[in-house]
Amino acid sequence: MKYDVAIIGLGPSGLEFAKCALKLGLKVIAFEKSSAGGTCLNLGCIPTKTMLSCAEVFSKAKNCDKYGIELDSSSLGFSYQQMCKKRSETVNKLKNALLKDLTSKGLEIVNESASVKCVNNSATVIANNIEYFSDKIIIATGSKPNCISNFSFNHRDFISSDDLLKCEELPKSILIIGSGAIGVEWATILNEFGVNVFVIEMAERLAPSCDIDISSRIERIFKMKKIKFYKNATLLEFNSNIAKLSNGENIICDKVLCAAGRRPVLTQIDGVDLKINADCTTNVNNLYVTGDAAGGKMLAHAASSQARALFNNLYKGMEYIVSDIPSVIYTTPEIASIGIREQDIDNPHEYKIVKLPISYLAKSWCDGEIDGFIKLIIKDKHIKGAHIVSKEASALIMQIAIAMKADMDTDELCDVVFAHPTYSEGIMEALNNA
Repeated sequence: MKYDVAIIGLGPSGLEFAKCALKLGLKVIAFEKSSAGGTCLNLGCIPTKTMLSCAEVFSKAKNCDKYGIELDSSSLGFSYQQMCKKRSETVNKLKNALLKDLTSKGLEIVNESASVKCVNNSATVIANNIEYFSDKIIIATGSKPNCISNFSFNHRDFISSDDLLKCEELPKSILIIGSGAIGVEWATILNEFGVNVFVIEMAERLAPSCDIDISSRIERIFKMKKIKFYKNATLLEFNSNIAKLSNGENIICDKVLCAAGRRPVLTQIDGVDLKINADCTTNVNNLYVTGDAAGGKMLAHAASSQARALFNNLYKGMEYIVSDIPSVIYTTPEIASIGIREQDIDNPHEYKIVKLPISYLAKSWCDGEIDGFIKLIIKDKHIKGAHIVSKEASALIMQIAIAMKADMDTDELCDVVFAHPTYSEGIMEALNNA
């Protein structure tokens, strides 16, 4: 049978392309060897944020006396197994709803591993020894946890974030390699539940891909939470629960979590040396690669945006454009960024940097969440970058993203009426201080 679109992988990128294609009335088939939703739904964003939510509730309970609520903190406990059950229920509910929606719209799903065969600069899909023909083939096979050199995952005490989400018992102590979003979020979760957490980062500052002020604030948060961290450090050896670091430190820990990013996964491709272009096209006429599999920013919403841009380019003749991608680290408080960082600026005299403490906002005092800031990087009255540490930072950054996409200047943004008391009005207050 011939299809308009064949998609390998039903993570965020594959799902987005499928939704767009189905909406246009195209005949679509998808190949998914594991679970629909990809890493994000099954082993990434959703289960991790569920655990973060549990950790936040537990933290509030431990500090409820600050809110005038009487609770015997000495008897306060938690069941990690019940939290894991909530996590699984959340994932399954979302996955079942997703599958029901897609199949009701006509998506055909083959639960098999798929490969690609290329002949005469044209590709077909092979699954379960059956060849499938399609006008366009989208590879959206995602990524997998990366491991540092000279080590490999044993899935027992040297583990990936995938492995950690399969554990239903907490370790007493853990060493986390890497202070990107995965490392920082898991450090936050495990620390809240009483795990002795150590973090090592090979760079000279934590969260090295973030703006310098965010890196400094993460270090401050870790110190407040008594999370021990080492910069300019790497793991040399891990045996018998002893981790030897390059800085001479020896750390005793039950597990090592390697959170050193992720790397693309490509399905098997026979008959061609595949080359992937920046616009997701390849050197094969009808073959395209999107999302994590194509490299670039490995974020679920970045993958979805990329797939949407590719679809619009192929079927609507629109130029392939991906907007600025916001990023969020779900700590307490949340951390969010978009656009350029302060350290990216080569000509400081052309930019204005404004920074508003969150404690300036009445809402932060109402909530007892006064730690953080809103930082805006402005050039020619346009926001070129924003970096926020605050409760609701994940929502605040989207207001900046919309303003940047709409090319609003700072005067126009100040004309918007922000409700009071909110965290959002911090954007207006920061601009008024510019």
